[in-house]
Amino acid sequence: MTRRMTQKEKTQRAFGAYLDLVDTADWIRRELVGPLDAFGLTMNEFRLLAMLYRDGPMSVGDAAEKRGCSRQNMHVMIARMEGWGWVRRKIMAYAPAEIKDSRLPKANRGKPRVGPRVSVVSLAPAGEKLVGRVLPKQAKVVKSLMRALQGREQRTMSRLCHKLREGDILKFISEIRHRDVDEEGK
Repeated sequence: MTRRMTQKEKTQRAFGAYLDLVDTADWIRRELVGPLDAFGLTMNEFRLLAMLYRDGPMSVGDAAEKRGCSRQNMHVMIARMEGWGWVRRKIMAYAPAEIKDSRLPKANRGKPRVGPRVSVVSLAPAGEKLVGRVLPKQAKVVKSLMRALQGREQRTMSRLCHKLREGDILKFISEIRHRDVDEEGK
């Protein structure tokens, strides 16, 4: 007969799994930085180039959101990459919102309207060429590292990572609100 785990043991198990995940992600990131250095790229720059290669031009705001960084950081990174000729930035205007003339101030009625302006980033020809050279090399290194896992294990790991990112709000709230036994004495 197996005994049930205590709350403290469950916490230790969860924290151990978290540390293993973070340590492994850091290790893989370090392994992948070397090949990028040869091309003068940081991991974030490579990820942006690969995203633009895969998804096409996008607003700086959308790129920052997808990469999980601030718009200001994205502008700094894009400015550096623009200097190398890898990306292009262009200011574009959205179409103005449909609005009745009667809703506009009298002074603006009948005048041409412009929608909000947005900065759009896209790959330059040199960036496309660079991604074409770097991506296959990075993919080869990733594949080599991932060979430690069988195909089924790789799919399971991907599924588990997606599940972690999606989370389970009900379980999260339940656990956060749960009072651990070792906390009660404090």
